Amino acid sequence: MTRAEDGAGSRSSDPGEHPIAVSFVIPAFNEALRLKDGVTRLLEAMDAGAIDPEVTEFIVVDDGSTDDTSSTAAAAFSAFPHVSVIRLPENRGKGAAVRAGVGAATGAVIVFADADMAIDPAQTPEFVAALARTDLAIGTRAASNSSVDRTSIRRSVMNRLFNKLVNVLTHVSLDDTQCGYKAFRAPVAKLLFHCSVTDRFAFDVEILSLARQLGLSISEVPVRWRRVKGSRIRPWTDVGSMAGDVLRAGRGKALAPPIHSLRVTWPDGVGGLRPALPSVAPVMRLPDGGVLVLCPFMTEAEIDAAARQIVESMPGAAVERGNLTTVQLRELAPVSLTWGDYPAVP
Repeated sequence: MTRAEDGAGSRSSDPGEHPIAVSFVIPAFNEALRLKDGVTRLLEAMDAGAIDPEVTEFIVVDDGSTDDTSSTAAAAFSAFPHVSVIRLPENRGKGAAVRAGVGAATGAVIVFADADMAIDPAQTPEFVAALARTDLAIGTRAASNSSVDRTSIRRSVMNRLFNKLVNVLTHVSLDDTQCGYKAFRAPVAKLLFHCSVTDRFAFDVEILSLARQLGLSISEVPVRWRRVKGSRIRPWTDVGSMAGDVLRAGRGKALAPPIHSLRVTWPDGVGGLRPALPSVAPVMRLPDGGVLVLCPFMTEAEIDAAARQIVESMPGAAVERGNLTTVQLRELAPVSLTWGDYPAVP
């Protein structure tokens, strides 16, 4: 069972002949009253041509809500052709919800955004464009050309204090780690979230810190942000628990599940390996000319199928299964994930 299968889920349609380009992961806890406004903003982005519904999937993860979040999400997103609603059996935290959604995502790009769409989803093309040159693209409200509407003084002070603390503790050197809109090349998202252990609000920090430790590149995209009533963040109260999460995440890397891997060598080189692999699988080149195919969130059956596909597609290839811990992965840094024959970022 993958992490994305922790709860019941439903999918409205099959992508069919249109490969999914972008997966939107939307964590939701007791968001029945705010989901409709978020969907309205998504529809506006589609009308503006910023989101193509035919190649975009939406994955709403109900984090054990006690209201009608799941049914409201199913109804609100009924206008979109590719929708999944996953319900976790109990409230585990925003990080756990996003992790489950990332595990289920099938797009070449994976975005996670808050249910209220406080960040304008019409900016999606800007994030996708940034991924042409970096592994991650994160929103920032701190840039001079960002647009921040109706923020509260208490929230602004909390964000600044927390961000300074994060930079002192983790050295991520980023201006806004908590902005609720982040985009990843899919293999990067799969790898980082598989290795994450933080379930609640500070999960962003753990993801970004791990990305820095692995040598992955991060770009910051100025955003248009509006305040929406009903935020789950409580200024001053939550900043202490979030700081504790940051410290625990640094000590919890040994708790992350091992990453299954396939070590592939082929007498003629591995340049033609990509068609034989799941499109979201991270691939690391090895000094001996082989590659290490990492299999985050994949089941045993999926890994076996990938290994068979490699052997059938590349006669003479040798495939060796193994495991890699997060600690071992960090020891390999800087990690270079190859993109040469990946499907193009849309």
